[in-house]
This record gives sequence, structure tokens and C-alpha cells, in this order.
Amino acid sequence: MSTHYDSDIRALLFDLGNVLVEIDFSRVLSVWASYAGITAEELVPRFSLQDKDHERFERGEITSAHFFNSVRETLRIDITNAQFLEGWNSVFVGEITGIDDVVKRASLRYPLYVFSNTTLPHHVVWQNLCPELLTKFKKIFVSYELGLRKPDEEAFYAVAEAIGEPIHQILFFDDSPENVAVASRLGMQIVEVKTVQDVKERLELLL
Repeated sequence: MSTHYDSDIRALLFDLGNVLVEIDFSRVLSVWASYAGITAEELVPRFSLQDKDHERFERGEITSAHFFNSVRETLRIDITNAQFLEGWNSVFVGEITGIDDVVKRASLRYPLYVFSNTTLPHHVVWQNLCPELLTKFKKIFVSYELGLRKPDEEAFYAVAEAIGEPIHQILFFDDSPENVAVASRLGMQIVEVKTVQDVKERLELLL
């Protein structure tokens, strides 16, 4: 899904996970399960990213220790903080194949930005995972520093204000249907990303 207005697009805004960098939460559960002495399948029905403490962690409202304890209680596992962190950070598979060339071309014509719902531990990992790719972006907005996260309307307004362009002149790439729906309602031009080809095809119309 995408909007196609092209009414003087002034900036491109990218989500990180599964747009620039591949993520896979099954890897997280596998690490935790191995340390807990159970199967990952046992953890699947207990784990949810819609958890309120996860949202609070992404907004920077609680500490890593608080979040780790909360998840351990929910999952009913007894693992150390180091083991938990190892699993939590294993979510990142690597840079999406082919995205670097796409971003490089786009950066020659437009200012590029990232807006990621992320936590401090994850930020440390992914900024070291693809440093060359991230140099193409003028600014990276992270939810735990903003105190706001997608799909909250206030988050999109805050990022648009920081970018310094009218919200309707920002083209937003995200893999979450909920995020792009809210962004579109607020006036952003949007692309719902399922594969890197969605990014390529939309940018071909601009470059």
C-alpha cells in the first residue's frame, strides 16, 4: 500500500526494523529458551510485543532492569540479565539485502531520516551493525529519546517538526500497517513495506 501524490516531497523518513535492517524475534525466544532449559515453542504464547512495559521501555520510561524483570516474570523463566540481554539483542539478522544502494541513490536527492521504535540496548547494537548505511541519514529519531513511539500521533508530529518540513511533504516507509495508517491519516505520504522491492519501486518514481 502506498500513497502517490508526489506533491513536492521534501524528505524521506524510514522505519528501521524490516525496512533497513532485518529483525526476527524467533531468534530472541530461541536464546532465552536455551538458557531456561525449555523449548522456544513454549515461550511463543507467553511473549507479546504489545505488552505495556515493552511500550514503556521503548519510550524510555523504565530501565532495562525493570523491563528484563517484567518479561522474565511474564515468560516464567529464570535467566540472568546477561543471558536476557544476549537474547534480546539477537533479534537483528543484518542489513536488508539491496537497501544500501537504494538509500545511497535517494540520499543524493533528498534528506533522509530514520524513525525507530527502539530501546537503548537495541540502539547500541544496530548503530554498530550497519554504520556505513546509517551515515546516509541526516538524523535518526529513536523512541526512547523522544519519549514518544509510533503509532502515536504526537510522535509523528514531533518528528515532522524536528525535520522542519510540512507533514504532507514527508514520504514515510514502514512495515507496520498500523503505523502507516496513522501517518497517512495525518497527511504523510506513505509506503507500507513488505520487501525491499516496495522501497525501490516507490523511489523509482522520484529519482
